[in-house]
Formats: sequence, structure tokens, C-alpha cells
Amino acid sequence: MSPPATQSNQILSRLIGQSKAISDLKQKIIKAAKCDYPVLITGETGVGKTLVAEIIHELSHRCEKEFLHQSCSNISQELFESELFGHEKGAFTGAVKRREGRIEVANGGTVFLDEIADMSLNSQAKLLNFLERGKFFRVGGNKTLKVDVRIIAASNKDLAREMKAGRFREDLYFRINVISLKIPPLRERKEDIPLLVENILNKGNSKVSEEALDKLVNYDYPGNVRELENILKRAEFIAGGGCIQEKDIIIEGEFMEEEYLNVSERLFQEMVKKGKSFWEVVHKPFLSRDLNRREVIEIINKGFETVGRSYKELVILFNIGNENYKRFMKVLHTHKLISAEKFLDREKSFFIRK
Repeated sequence: MSPPATQSNQILSRLIGQSKAISDLKQKIIKAAKCDYPVLITGETGVGKTLVAEIIHELSHRCEKEFLHQSCSNISQELFESELFGHEKGAFTGAVKRREGRIEVANGGTVFLDEIADMSLNSQAKLLNFLERGKFFRVGGNKTLKVDVRIIAASNKDLAREMKAGRFREDLYFRINVISLKIPPLRERKEDIPLLVENILNKGNSKVSEEALDKLVNYDYPGNVRELENILKRAEFIAGGGCIQEKDIIIEGEFMEEEYLNVSERLFQEMVKKGKSFWEVVHKPFLSRDLNRREVIEIINKGFETVGRSYKELVILFNIGNENYKRFMKVLHTHKLISAEKFLDREKSFFIRK
């Protein structure tokens, strides 16, 4: 028996968004839940394929029975078939007793096969046989078992391409692709990002500034909703319970970049991207010998690569302040942080007069 309307709305509300793409997807989910046909859910990594499968099950007449998730990735053929169909005692090394598989345990319910494109061809044949007959054998068994299970499959790969390459059976594709649902990537429904952010942060009672939200909306999310969740968790940690600011939003590419930068590159980024001053991130650690002369020269040279031969622009780039221009030039000269031939005539004459 399907859940009542009020409960159905609550279940559907787990799929966050008001964009046309999500509204259309919700309508398709409602229709899919009313029948018993196999469903194929496609979409990029992190879009929420498992969530959609769960919602279909919860809205269906099978909702009071089991929903079991079986990954088809990174698992041997023998172990996968045992997980899916079960095995008899002694079927293989380590099979010390009979074990029921997902399909048997979920009788009356739903089995979700995640990343089905990674299933071996031999396992695909056994799944196809089950879908056609509704019957199966446990691994190592000879007794025919019959169950009533709905199959929902998902893939982040192009199955048409997989079939063409001979990695996925065409007959199985047509068996599982009776109802097809494609989940749009987050970059195609950016109007849903504020709602997603609010929903994710409400779990921790955190807030986000307008500038931080703008940064979140303007990112393309190759990892989709899952990546957005990770970014917000990291931001909450950095903010320490306070309002999340733009500087707390570390995009994965930026995070990885900072992690692998050498000292000179990292400190250069501290000035250029985060607005910190040369005096704070370079001069002070240099005087305390936490930064050596070679590293400072690398930072200076990187600045010149960015602005050309202009010391005035270098001062702006390094957030030094015009009033500290002469002080900066004197530091470069005193500590021999740049070769003499690179000084412009104006800077040379300054030191001669001094």
C-alpha cells in the first residue's frame, strides 16, 4: 500500500529544489512509483541517484518491505554474485554456511543496483536471466528460488557507449531501461543552490554570508550535490560555528592547489588571493628566519611575472600600501632580494641619493 498524500509530499521534499528540472523529475518519480517496472537512473557522480531510488521505493506499494542497496563497483564477480543471489555452504572458500542474498532478503521490496555498468558480463547474464524469469539459484546451489523484487539500477556512465564497446549487454539494457530517469547536474539548476545550502546548514544551525553564497552559486560543482555538502562541512569547520564568510568557502580545486604548493607559491597566494600584506606573510617570517632568502626572491620574481617591471604595481599586488613604498624598496636593497640590474633607473637613483 502506497503512503498517504501528506506523507508522500514529505518524502518528495527530500529532493531539494524548485527549478523546472527538479519539478519535472519529481513528477516522473511519482509516476515511476505507481508501477512495478524496472527503473534506470542516470546522472553524474554526486547528483543523488541513491536518494531518487529511495524515494521511488518509499512512494511505492513496496514501501513497507526492504530497500537494499548493492554497489556493482570494486567488487569481484564471485563476491558480487554471492551478495546479490546468496550462496550455499561450501560454494567457495570461506562459505562456511548458507547465506541469503540481497534479492532473496528483499522479497516484496526493492533492490537498488548502483553503478550497474561496472558489473561483469557474466554477472550481467545472470541478472538478465533473473529479470526474465523472476527465478534464480544461490551460488553453488541447484534449487530454483522465486521472489517478487523490483530492480532499480543506476549508472554515471553512458550505457550506449558501454554497449558499443562490448562492456554492457544490449539485452540487459533494454530490460532495466523500461523507465528512464536522468538527474540533472547541479550546474544546470543553480537556482536550487540557495535552498540546498539552507537545508544542509540547518542541520548544524550555521549561517552563510551573501558574499559566500554568491561564491557557492557561481561554482560549477563537478562533484554535484555531494561536493556542495563537503564544501559546506569544510566551511563550517573553518568558521568555527560563526557565520560562514567567503574566505571560509574553499573550493576543492583551491584546496588541492594550496595543499601541494611550495612555501613561496603558498605565500604568494596568501597575498594575491587572500589580500594579506607582504609585511605579514613574507617580511616578518623572513626576519625571524622562518623564511629563507631564496624563498623570498622566488616570491618577488613571481610578483614581477604577474605585473611586469613595475615596482608601483608590485606594491599594490603585495598589499604593501603606497606609504610604505620606500620601506619596501629599502628591504629589497638591504637584503639583496633582487639583482641590481633589475632595478629601474628611478629606484637606482633613490638608493644613490640615500
